[in-house]
Amino acid sequence: MFPVVRNKKTNDLYFYLGENRFRNLRTGVEGVVSDDAARNTFVINLEATELINKNPIIENLIRSLNLKFDKLEDVAGMHK
Repeated sequence: MFPVVRNKKTNDLYFYLGENRFRNLRTGVEGVVSDDAARNTFVINLEATELINKNPIIENLIRSLNLKFDKLEDVAGMHK
């Protein structure tokens, strides 16, 4: 099981692969970042971790439909 993290600026979801290596679920691009960059760029998403790891087809949907994550607070705020 890989933890899923969200890029705070782009809202892209990534698998954390260990040793500061991340893979973008939308593009498949993989790379290593420094500890500081990881702390400043990513936030763990427990719900997405559970959902995507239990339903691997979701990773294919993210890639094929070019999907980004949308925080629920943002969606709920639109209805005010």
